[in-house]
Amino acid sequence: MRIEQVTSTGGGRKLLSALAALLIVGAAPVFAHAETDPVIARIQTLDDALVAGAKAGTLSSPKVRETLRESFNLTVMAQVAVGAPWGTMSDKEHAAVVEAMSRYTEARYAREFRDFNNQTIVIDPVVQSRGPDRLVKAEIREKGEPPLKLGYRLREYNGQWRIIDVIYNGISQLATQRSEFAETIRTGGAAGLVKSLDQATARLK
Repeated sequence: MRIEQVTSTGGGRKLLSALAALLIVGAAPVFAHAETDPVIARIQTLDDALVAGAKAGTLSSPKVRETLRESFNLTVMAQVAVGAPWGTMSDKEHAAVVEAMSRYTEARYAREFRDFNNQTIVIDPVVQSRGPDRLVKAEIREKGEPPLKLGYRLREYNGQWRIIDVIYNGISQLATQRSEFAETIRTGGAAGLVKSLDQATARLK
C-alpha cells in the first residue's frame, strides 16, 4: 500500500502507547519520497501487517510476530530500558530479557489491534531527522474524534532502519519502561524482570 493511500484499521480509542508519538521539537524536516524512502516503508509494512492481522484475526500469527521483530530493534530497546544494570548482566541474561520484551511487545500489539474496525492510519510523507535518527509521523483517524498523533523514532543498523523508541503525548516509552523496570531489577535482577514481563504478557492474552 502506498503512503498516499489510507490504511484501514478500526476499534475504539485503545491505540497502544507503543505505537503513538508526537513530533519531537527541533527536528529538521526531510521531504521523503513516499515510494522509495526506507523509513516510511518500514512503518508502512508494520502498519499493513497489523491491519491485515486484525482483519483476518491472525494478530498472533508467526507472520505478524516476525514483522514486529523486524520492525523494532528490541535488543537496543531492552538495553536502554534496563539502563546501567545492563552492563552487569551476562549474555544469557541479556538474551532472556530481550526475548521477554519481544513476547510482551507481540502480545501488546495483538491485544490493542484485535478490536480495530472503523479507523484509518495515515502516514505523513514528511520525515524528520535528528542526528542519526529519523522520525515518522502518522495519525489514527476515527470519525467524530480528534486524530491521535503517532510517530516512530528509527535508527539504521546494518543498512536496515528499525524502530528504537516511540513517544506518546510527549513521553518516551523507553523512559517510562526504564522507570518501571528500575525497582524490579534492583530487587530481582534480570530474572525478576523476565518474570515481571512474562506476567504482564499473560495478562494481555
